[in-house]
Parts: sequence; structure tokens; C-alpha cells
Amino acid sequence: IRYNASGMVLHAHSDASYHSEPKARSRAGGHFFLSDAPPTDGKPNPANNGPVHTVSHIIKHVMSSAGEAELGALFYNCKDAVMLRTALEEMGHPQPPTPIQTDNSFAAGMANKQIKQRRSKATDMRFYWVQDRVHQGQFNIYWAKGADNLADYFTKHFPPKYHRHIRKNYLVDLYQNNCV
Repeated sequence: IRYNASGMVLHAHSDASYHSEPKARSRAGGHFFLSDAPPTDGKPNPANNGPVHTVSHIIKHVMSSAGEAELGALFYNCKDAVMLRTALEEMGHPQPPTPIQTDNSFAAGMANKQIKQRRSKATDMRFYWVQDRVHQGQFNIYWAKGADNLADYFTKHFPPKYHRHIRKNYLVDLYQNNCV
């Protein structure tokens, strides 16, 4: 893994796979890296840097929908991001709201209070913690297509061919410098 100089601003990608584990459990995944400060207008599009933290965690509770699993993954990843943000700030690197990418519009909408809870009564109350942290300015949750989500790799089972194909997204600079 290679790391490039950056503005030391934490970025994260969050993903989940719904009912992919035994006993109807879901898996949460996260990819955290340091990059430059996000633009103030529009969605962040940071340059990928080497990972500083990776999450692949089975969600303890049974989720009632794929959207709830994605919201659960956001919860786990935001909890980890709080610790990383604190460490970075204590090292002298002030943090703007941490951009966290998700590929689920329901999860992004719930986190940003753009979706009103009606049929999602089963949504666990602990996931409202994410809304509170977004409102406090700690996180900027945004949607982007799944193909661009670097956390997807850590939530699903893939064949070896896919691993070889996707590896270039995680091994920064190795393919650019022909050092394979």
C-alpha cells in the first residue's frame, strides 16, 4: 500500500450486503482514507489514497430491508469515523464534516433527514444517531453509484477474477508506476 501526500482530511465509503450472512444477518463494510478537503459545492470526489481503516463487520441485529442494512453500515462506519476524526484533530489536522459515500438513496435520505419515516417503523432508533451527527456538522453523507463505492469489496463474496480486476482500485500507485 502506498500513501500520497494529502490535506489529511478523512473520507469514507460505506456499504452493506443484506442477508448475506448466516442467520439472516447482514454485513457492513467501510473504506476510510485521507485525502484533500472536499469542495464546498457538490459531491466530494476525492483522490483515493491508501486506506487508514477498513471495516468488514457482521451487523448483530437482523435488518428488515436492504435500506436498513445500509443505514446500519453508516452507523458502524460513523462510529469508527468519530475516533479517527478525534485522533486527526489531536494531531493538528482540523476536520471539516467528514464526507461519507453510500450507494443507497434511502440511507442517505434518512441520514440527511430528507426522508420522513412512515413505513420504516422498524428502523432501529440507534440509527438516528447518524442524523444527529450530520445535524451537528460532523458528517456529510452523500449518495454515489455503487460502482464507485470502495466499501463494496468488503461486504460481498466475489470470484477470484473480480479480485484481480478490482485490486488496482486499492493498491494506489502500483499500477501507475508499473511496479506490479
